[in-house]
Amino acid sequence: MTAPLETSPDRKIPVSELAAALICLAASAGFVALAMALPAGHSRGDVGPGALPEQIGIFGMICAACYLVSVLRGGFAGKAGQFTDTPRALACFAIFAIGMAVVPWLGLALALSVAAAVLTLLFQGERRWPRAAATGIGLWLIATLLFQKLLGLPLP
Repeated sequence: MTAPLETSPDRKIPVSELAAALICLAASAGFVALAMALPAGHSRGDVGPGALPEQIGIFGMICAACYLVSVLRGGFAGKAGQFTDTPRALACFAIFAIGMAVVPWLGLALALSVAAAVLTLLFQGERRWPRAAATGIGLWLIATLLFQKLLGLPLP
């Protein structure tokens, strides 16, 4: 066990952390519910297309529950956060929202690749352009070669 964190006596459970934990828990539960609506497998030993999404959703619920317990135990009740990265977080959300909006025209693999490449440019460091290009090309190759060609999954 670790020693308890030193907390300010007037600092309560941070509302933003509590809201984030509850939103993650609700989103994961919704993901599980949607995954359970997928059809069952057709043959013996076939788990069906919903097995992996169900497992991902359950894992998300476990992670969100651990996060919620940590918040409720006061794990984030120390010094209030400095929200300096809020514009970057909003930019990330906007990039992926635009990426998902253009899927009907570009296709899922290309839209995700371009969004991931642009998102990579938001991070500081050396050689941002080569990293962005490698991220976009790598994600496109994974989506196209692995999911579409090898596994035969139709991508939108």
